[in-house]
Amino acid sequence: MGFWPIVLNVLRNSDVVLLLVDARMPEISRNSEIISKVEAMRDKRLIIVFNKADLIGQKDTNKLKKEYPNAFFISATKKTGVKDLRAVLENMAEHWDRNSLRIGLVGYPNIGKSTLINLFSASAKAKVSSVAGTTKKTLWVRVGKLRIMDSPGIIPFGDKKVQIGLTAAKDPHKIRNPEKVAIRIIEFLDKKNKNILKEMYGAVGNDAYELFEDIGRKKGFLVKGGEVDENRISIKVIDDWQRGRINLK
Repeated sequence: MGFWPIVLNVLRNSDVVLLLVDARMPEISRNSEIISKVEAMRDKRLIIVFNKADLIGQKDTNKLKKEYPNAFFISATKKTGVKDLRAVLENMAEHWDRNSLRIGLVGYPNIGKSTLINLFSASAKAKVSSVAGTTKKTLWVRVGKLRIMDSPGIIPFGDKKVQIGLTAAKDPHKIRNPEKVAIRIIEFLDKKNKNILKEMYGAVGNDAYELFEDIGRKKGFLVKGGEVDENRISIKVIDDWQRGRINLK
């Protein structure tokens, strides 16, 4: 069975849908298809949860809070913001008309869904990995009156290959043209703050490709003749981005 039928089943059987979004790039990782599907269903509540909030600055956080006043901001890896989210869900469960509140957890692959489940319950055994595609089927976890359903990460049909790499929805070693994704990440970071790449890699340059090549030289990623190893640089940049090693603050 494909991922979409599984996730649609999760949506249909949920009272509350938690949509995990990467706080570093909310518009890219927001997954509008899931939002539209939830909004089309009656008696469903959608809660947007921005994960990796520890990797963005206060200015960006304030902007997101203004745009999404009812959203939650967490860091699944740093274990921050999770208690507040859980408290709200437990309060909802106390006033629910059933014995448990059914919560569907959805989002792109590798967005942090399984990690969040494990933080909700010490006894949860959701498999966590930094490689996209770890969750292959629906996983049910009970936490008091909360019944949480994890699901495989979903990539919308219209997503471009570069966007899939940016959202950590695909293992960088399996991306067909990783240099395109790496250049896009470098462009994004350079536009955000020109010091990010200098602090992370010591790289300087007038444009994304110059920065790309300088990262290779600074890291010693060279091939015969002194040319930079584009594939190795690309994998390094994408992997650092996907694993949250690059701080946007």
